Amino acid sequence: MDYIGDIISERLLPRVRQPGQYVGCEINARRKDPAAADVSVLLAFPDTYGIGISHLGSQVLYQLLNDIDGCACDRTYCPQRDAEQVMREQSIPLFGWESRLAARDFDLLGFSLTYEMCVTNVLTMLDLAGVGLKSADRGQDDPIVLGGDAVADSPEILADFIDIFLPGDGEASLPPLIELVRRMKKQGAARDEILLAAAREVAGAYVPRFYQPRYNADGTLAGMDVLAEGVPAVVPHVHLQCLSDSPAIVRPLVPLAEAVHERVVIEIMRGCPNACRFCQAGHARLPVRMRSVDEIVRIAREALAATGFDEVSLLSLSSSDYPRLDELIDRLNAEFAQRRVSVSLPSLRVGSQLQQLPRLTSAVRKGGLTIAAEAGSERLREAIRKDIRESDMIDAVKAAYRSGWRSVKVYFMAGLPGESEQDIDEIFHLCRRLSDARREVDGQRGSISASLSWMVPKPHTPMQWCAMRDAEYFFAVRRRLRELSWKSPVSFKFHRIERSVLESALCRGDRRVGEAILAAWRAGARLDAWDEHFHFELWQGAFAQAGLDMAWYAQRAIGLDEVLPWSHIACPRTQRFLKDEHRRMTERLV
Repeated sequence: MDYIGDIISERLLPRVRQPGQYVGCEINARRKDPAAADVSVLLAFPDTYGIGISHLGSQVLYQLLNDIDGCACDRTYCPQRDAEQVMREQSIPLFGWESRLAARDFDLLGFSLTYEMCVTNVLTMLDLAGVGLKSADRGQDDPIVLGGDAVADSPEILADFIDIFLPGDGEASLPPLIELVRRMKKQGAARDEILLAAAREVAGAYVPRFYQPRYNADGTLAGMDVLAEGVPAVVPHVHLQCLSDSPAIVRPLVPLAEAVHERVVIEIMRGCPNACRFCQAGHARLPVRMRSVDEIVRIAREALAATGFDEVSLLSLSSSDYPRLDELIDRLNAEFAQRRVSVSLPSLRVGSQLQQLPRLTSAVRKGGLTIAAEAGSERLREAIRKDIRESDMIDAVKAAYRSGWRSVKVYFMAGLPGESEQDIDEIFHLCRRLSDARREVDGQRGSISASLSWMVPKPHTPMQWCAMRDAEYFFAVRRRLRELSWKSPVSFKFHRIERSVLESALCRGDRRVGEAILAAWRAGARLDAWDEHFHFELWQGAFAQAGLDMAWYAQRAIGLDEVLPWSHIACPRTQRFLKDEHRRMTERLV
């Protein structure tokens, strides 16, 4: 392993706009020596430093792996555009933030695939590392490339580029993989032998090279052939039995440069009991598991002392469904309110309990109250199983206004199955009624910030068979809501329509879409999650170059009897359950 720290200091840091992103060795960083370890792992986050260092899942795996005897784990992030250019000009390879060792010198290079818009960043990082972009092009000395997180649930679009996918909880699948690699390295096994052994022996390991898709004449998927004996036809989605078995991050990394979140984040519950029909995480991250109140308070106490942060964020898919939330908030307020530590609760579900939250958190600094309404009308909310009532939302914001909140943020989706013009108008009218609810408190109107995204039919949900509306429909919705909200206390922010169409094509894509990803990257696609870097025309050209129709992937209604590109990944919900839920949704919309 070659140390390149001097080269980084002399040739990279003086030439980039934000060198603090690339310095490394943050407070609470771990510094195990990869060169002395039995197994070395480089965790790669395929987005910029400010996003990646705030990602709780990466910090969990970073601690988990470094706590394994004989395993050393470092981390790396996708360079900004200016740094990528300097690294290419100066022949500086992608490197580990602590060790200053080249990425290709590690045994395992593991990507957290949180979002489809990061796929070209994976190729950027592999290329900067000097690792073959495609699995088939890698030699015996190249690291084994891993992929986990949300995209691993529907992984075919990256099947040509990732050696091993680990769908499900990384805490459950990574330790046995580390032990297998350790054992086989000592035996002198070749890289290809390790990949085959992982496919056969590690529960939840999907190794695409041992699977071959077959297609029908109409382009739909006919099936997936298994190419090696002993490799499972269906890959299980592994999970932890108990959330307390996931490492408690009591010494989180403290960023050296600006990050999207600079606070203590504690996962209080994993999984969601609500089963909203549009939510991939709600169906794929089961069962529901939670930490105890005592454990959460202890983590908060130790993490605040280890960082100097002044905010604690209680993370889950639906924080208000944590069964002892009132007790938890009271305990946190009692311990931290005098220190002016703020407690934030993202992902709240409106209900009678939410009406109490403004009172419970009244002792700490006020932020904005956030509500995920998803649809403007109760008819649509019932159809997608977003079981919240307008009366509960009104009561919740009134309680918030009385406790000192002055602004409310509401999340919506447009393009839902069965959606009408009246449903779109109801988005604005609901926001207006939420604003007017403040009049009963102090005679003023409340400020409502509404965020509108475009419905993307996600894999492993009852809506995975639905067609996405075309772009013109979404443009019309945007125009209508802008007209309605003109000179009102309601302000709308809209997701990029073109990006949502691409996201739909990617999340529902099969292995052939990998060629479009490669073509887009070669044409210059980078950091596609960022508005200033996203160029839809590059992707249009890339799909055309690959001989693929983006709309066929993104906006086609899929038949209930079709083989899906993710059918060989067995998430907790069975296809029978999802089909039954799809039918119930359709019946409600007739």
